[in-house]
Amino acid sequence: MKYVDSIKNKNYSNISTLISAIIFFIIGSVIFTNPNNTVIFVAYVLGGSFVIIGLFKIIAYVMAKKKEKETYIKDISIGIIALVCGLIFIIFSNTIELLTRIIMGAWILFNGINLLANSIRLLRSKDNSAKVLLVLAILMIISGLYMILKNNLLFQFIGLFIMIYALMEIIGYICFVGRSK
Repeated sequence: MKYVDSIKNKNYSNISTLISAIIFFIIGSVIFTNPNNTVIFVAYVLGGSFVIIGLFKIIAYVMAKKKEKETYIKDISIGIIALVCGLIFIIFSNTIELLTRIIMGAWILFNGINLLANSIRLLRSKDNSAKVLLVLAILMIISGLYMILKNNLLFQFIGLFIMIYALMEIIGYICFVGRSK
């Protein structure tokens, strides 16, 4: 019971809750309405960050080497790996959306196929829940295939869920403020 007591309740009395919910809603709507450019932007930001970290590590290694200080080969290795990863993110930013979509779609597809196999096994044993599982499996397989084939669907869902979360936070804030008056 002491764990339940230690759970912190959501505090809607602070205006920062409302501001962060509005920011989340804006971010979610940008992702929902323009997912491809959002993914490319994030890839550029991540790639740029990796490039900066990589360059910093390489320069630090070279400077330490010039001052004849003890240097570690892992510093230059991390620098080169970060630099290469950053350049990959920047150069292949369009491919990142495709790979993410394929990986997530394949994951849903694989889980749907597993659920289909389990539901078929349950159908043979005359289990009542087998029909529900069969419908869910078919829906998961269709969803996985659709996610793989349809551009930006995954990121539109992410944007939509962020907007729904933000709306729930805004409603919670409004209800709390209205109740506390």
